[in-house]
Formats: sequence, structure tokens, C-alpha cells
Amino acid sequence: MTDTNKLNKALWTNITQLKLSNKEDAPVRFLLDKSPFDENDDDDETSTKNTEYVIIGRILPNSDIFKKSAFQLEMKLTLNYPFQPPEVRFLTPIYHPNVDKDGKFCHPLLTKATRWKSGTTLIDVVKAIVEHIDNPDIDYSVNLDIGKEYMENRTEFNRKSLEMIQRYRLSRN
Repeated sequence: MTDTNKLNKALWTNITQLKLSNKEDAPVRFLLDKSPFDENDDDDETSTKNTEYVIIGRILPNSDIFKKSAFQLEMKLTLNYPFQPPEVRFLTPIYHPNVDKDGKFCHPLLTKATRWKSGTTLIDVVKAIVEHIDNPDIDYSVNLDIGKEYMENRTEFNRKSLEMIQRYRLSRN
């Protein structure tokens, strides 16, 4: 089996799990918007030449502040997946200490040298994202000012977060 076939099999399994996470009773909700296996993508000959695969979907956080909206994100996977973690970037602007101004999400699970294991699934990634959106991890703040505000002035953090949610709100269905 070629590396591309192994990657496609791993991706297919992971994407099937992601599709199942859109149900109301799922422990973490993820609405898949685009995957490398969408029917209208390029033909198989072109897709085997890809150097990365992109999955786009919406997470549905549960915390009081962030549960009012869905947040679209992009997961980029290289041909080294599942041996390298995906790069996660929020496409919906979010006021959060673990998300930088360009939408890049910082989490120890997504660092190859730290916790990433080849058996980690994309559902595990989505669970980690939702958990850290609902409960910011100040140790991994990529925006120190927002992290400091979260710790020292939660009222102002909540106000700014809600303001951004109102501006960029996405449907949760």
C-alpha cells in the first residue's frame, strides 16, 4: 500500500468519525463543511499530487460565552499525517488567548514534539479545541494581553468576546 493510500484510508476513517459528531447527542459537535473527499473535488489523478489536505468545519463550544455561536476552522494535514499533527486555524475571528490574530490555534496536542501520537484522531483534535475554547489554557496563550485580561479582568474579556461573537456569529446548525 502506498503512502498516499495509507493517508487516504486514515483520512477516510477520521472524516467518517467527524461526520458522526454532528448529531445532537454527540459529546463534542463538529459540522463538516468541506473535506478532501467531497464529490466536487478534483479527480483522483490530481488529488494524489496534493502535498496537503484541508478539512473545514464548525465547532460548537459549550461555555456560557462561546455557546452562542459556531466557529469555523480549518485543519491542514500534510502527507505525513497521521505521524504529524494537523495545523489548526480559526476562519471565524475569535477573541481568545489560545488563538492568534491570524486564527492559528495553539495547543500542546498539536505540537509534534510534545503530545502528538500517530493514533490521535481528528475527533481527539476537535475535542481538544472545544475544551480549550471553553476553558482557555493560559500556559499556551499566543496573545499575552488577552491571556492577562482573561486572568485579571474576566468581565472585560467576556465583554470583548461577546462583542466579537455578535459581529462574526455563525449558525450552529
